[in-house]
This record gives sequence, C-alpha cells and structure tokens, in this order.
Amino acid sequence: MADNTRIRVWDPLVRIVHWALVAGVAANLWLSEEGGDIHQWVGYALVALVVVRILWGFIGPWSARWRSFWPTVSRLRRTPRGRESKAGQSGITHTPLGAVMMLVLLGLILSLGLTGYMMEETERFWGVDWVEEVHEFMANAFLFMVPLHVLGAVVESLKERDNLIAGMLHGYRRQKGN
Repeated sequence: MADNTRIRVWDPLVRIVHWALVAGVAANLWLSEEGGDIHQWVGYALVALVVVRILWGFIGPWSARWRSFWPTVSRLRRTPRGRESKAGQSGITHTPLGAVMMLVLLGLILSLGLTGYMMEETERFWGVDWVEEVHEFMANAFLFMVPLHVLGAVVESLKERDNLIAGMLHGYRRQKGN
C-alpha cells in the first residue's frame, strides 16, 4: 500500500518565483506592447527571478537544490523503466524529464532577456535582424514548451495520483512509497 504522508516539497520562495514567472510571461504576452517599455521591464524582472532561482538552487532547502533533482544520465536512463519513482526522495520535486524541461524554460528566459537587452539597449545590436530573429525564435520555442510543461505536470499528477499543480500552490506532495 502506498504511503499517503504529505511532505513539504516546494518552499515559499520556489512557489513565489514559479508563479511570478507565470504572471510575468502572461503580462508580456497579453498586457504589454511587444518591444515597449513595460515589455522590457517585465522581461528584466523575469531574468532577475531566474537568477534568484538559480542562486536558491545552491543555498535553499534540500528540495530546491539542484542536486536533489538534477537530470543526470543515470536518472534519465532509469525514468523509462519506472525506477526513478521508487528511489525514495529522488525525483519528488521533479522527474528527470521534468527537470530537463525546467532547465530549458529557465535557459530560454535568460536567453530572451539577453537578446532583448541586445536589441534594445546596445548600439551594436540595435536593429540587427538576426538578434530579433533569434529573440522571436526563442519566444516561440518558449510558447511551445510551456504547454508541454503543463501537460507533463498533468500527466505526472494522474500517474502519481498527486495534484502537482495544486502542490505548487500549497507546497506539499504525497511522499513516494518504497
């Protein structure tokens, strides 16, 4: 029988950063003019949030630390065979594929911030077509990845019988049985 003990997995800072990223992305999509001042400042705020999350991955509690869920080759190999979910605390915050998705999304936000800065704040790259094209490509890649991220959370929630989206609100997960 599975252990239904709830444990706190996502600390307040992780949850605040996560939902602030969601809000910032939504604001840049629907509430701000592309390339306008609000778009730029929201973009810079998103980059700052990612930097906070990266730092928190080194100094935060165990579940926020990169080593608790980093998608190593061995963890990725165990995933298709279902052995990762039996590995105790490993993978309770993210599956190895979920960790890859998280890293891709964070990397895209940083890259969008860099290319946005290059386009708007530097003389060298202002109006340079390839920078704008890279920025637009990454924005489209990000918009493609976000629904996959949500779908992955829904699928994993159904598989584990534990609502991960709600967990990102209240911070708890069902402890995996051995």
